[in-house]
Amino acid sequence: MSNINTMLESTSANQHLFVDLNENDAETLSGGLETFTIYNETGLRIPYTVDGTLTVRPYGDSEWTTGQGGIIKFDYDFGLEGVQLRTYNLADGGKYAFRYDARTSYAQDIELYTI
Repeated sequence: MSNINTMLESTSANQHLFVDLNENDAETLSGGLETFTIYNETGLRIPYTVDGTLTVRPYGDSEWTTGQGGIIKFDYDFGLEGVQLRTYNLADGGKYAFRYDARTSYAQDIELYTI
């Protein structure tokens, strides 16, 4: 009977470890793959990286599968010298589109929207 009590106490204490895990932590621990699609609705050539890999389709749509987190990085303002970097963590199964960012004063700013 003491073995069962010890096991139950240990299980109860360890539940706090699992409650604090968010979705990203769980993916990292499990080593699972993520798949998502990125569309380009601007007509511009938009070079971007996902987990450090440069897109081979900067003009069009791309489907990605990665086991490294799904971190996208891109330059949102081609009008300024240098790179104005935006970084997002893409969700598994997500669909995203590059579109012009109507919230800024520069008409050529781009943003990545969830669609």
